Amino acid sequence: MWKKDDDLNPAPGAPGSEKLPTSRDTARSTPATGERASIGRSITIRGEVSGEEDLLIQGHVDGSVNLKQQVVTVGREGQVKADITGRVVNVEGEVEGNLKAEEQVILRSSARVQGDITAPRVVLEDGANFRGGIDMGEPATQGNLPSVEPKVTEKKTPEPAQALSGLSKVASGSNTGTSDTVSKTGN
Repeated sequence: MWKKDDDLNPAPGAPGSEKLPTSRDTARSTPATGERASIGRSITIRGEVSGEEDLLIQGHVDGSVNLKQQVVTVGREGQVKADITGRVVNVEGEVEGNLKAEEQVILRSSARVQGDITAPRVVLEDGANFRGGIDMGEPATQGNLPSVEPKVTEKKTPEPAQALSGLSKVASGSNTGTSDTVSKTGN
């Protein structure tokens, strides 16, 4: 008799017998343990969340989420008012706070984020709502590039009266001082 599992798990050595990853397998970041914690829809946490497991947030978190080497996912129903730090940060719900990831930040089409993003790779899906800044550069102390100080140049603009007098000289056809005035206003 045919069983549903027969199609999913063919006999060893048969074509298609290699194991294909499932969504449960791809969600794991630690293959040995496969642990993933979850904050359910009806749960509210105020304070710091930290640990050594991947985390799915479907409820409310106010405070901070610090899982530097793990995958942090804010589900569609998740509402977070906290800074989030993780290896990968994946947002489908609402976040009010800064996102920092060692590998990447992903804002899905349903994401609503207000805060800054710091990560080497950032993915913003079409439809994601994001307000904040993005820093994709490596810190100067860790990267191979030298630290560069921003160069600020001061641009002097002529006084309005000088600019207008120069224009009137040009408009009247006077050659006296025209080239001097034009060069000052052109820079």
